[in-house]
Amino acid sequence: MENVKCNLCNLDDIRILFSKRDKFGISDEEFKVVECRGCGLLYVNPRPSPEEMGRFYPETYSWKETLGARSFLARRLRGLEKNYRYHLLRDEIAKVIKCTGRNSGKVLDVGCGTGDRLDAFRSHGFETFGVEISESADYAQRALGLNIRKGDLLTARFPDKFFDLITLYHVLEHTHNPRRVCEEIHRILKDDGFLVIQVPNKESMQYQLLKRRWAAFDVPRDLHYFGTKTLEGLLQKTGFEVFRTDHFMNWWHPPTLVPSLFPSLDPQKAWKEEGRGRSTLLQRVEWILCTLMAGPFTQLESLIGHGAIVTFYAKKQL
Repeated sequence: MENVKCNLCNLDDIRILFSKRDKFGISDEEFKVVECRGCGLLYVNPRPSPEEMGRFYPETYSWKETLGARSFLARRLRGLEKNYRYHLLRDEIAKVIKCTGRNSGKVLDVGCGTGDRLDAFRSHGFETFGVEISESADYAQRALGLNIRKGDLLTARFPDKFFDLITLYHVLEHTHNPRRVCEEIHRILKDDGFLVIQVPNKESMQYQLLKRRWAAFDVPRDLHYFGTKTLEGLLQKTGFEVFRTDHFMNWWHPPTLVPSLFPSLDPQKAWKEEGRGRSTLLQRVEWILCTLMAGPFTQLESLIGHGAIVTFYAKKQL
């Protein structure tokens, strides 16, 4: 474990908000979420070192089409999940194309997981590249034939001004040094390129209502928790300007609310049970019904600019 200062303003002046346990039960330890008194960034402190982080990522952390698909029913559920995921990904990519005006070029997905987002980008005609630190990189290469570098962005050492588009979907909050990551992105992004970052929003209505119960606090895998002001501040300090902020998510994907209110319905827990050969049909039905009922609330918080998940579209400062 390591103690750290604020990555955004380098102050060591914090207040402890709460402590929380790992939802997977990998460790019995409680991890403290603190707030920087200087800039308002939330982060885990003390936290696992980079060398310790691997043990906190179970096999069921990232979705895989084959994960737990032992029975006919499990395989059918996995097929339905794939259709659902690709529907959401096509919606994401349509937004990226609309906001950036780019419908081709070299795209890098940092923390690409099992590569399904890159697979969707490839189907739109993009030349795709990925970086993934976990074993999911092997799956992405083997199952989807994607160009994935196993490791983190800083060790990948891509050429200067190489990419037209770089995306980080629920990745920046996992990194030990978000500022250094953004600096590296600035180096490898073309001068007319675009950066897309999606993170949980600590200024959301869900956080204000649920506090430590909010599912976005996935300690200790998530190390930082941004709001619109803190992330815009980070991007400005690393040479970017934000030209669009999007609080809206797909109606069929009201993020974090259902697992916050009903932790037993978390899909990652369903994947774990299926891996043990157990049926999760009832759990899946309950999750679908709750997801449909959650949609209106998540659209409301998006309308008033306090969505649980926020996407930033940025370009290099001139």
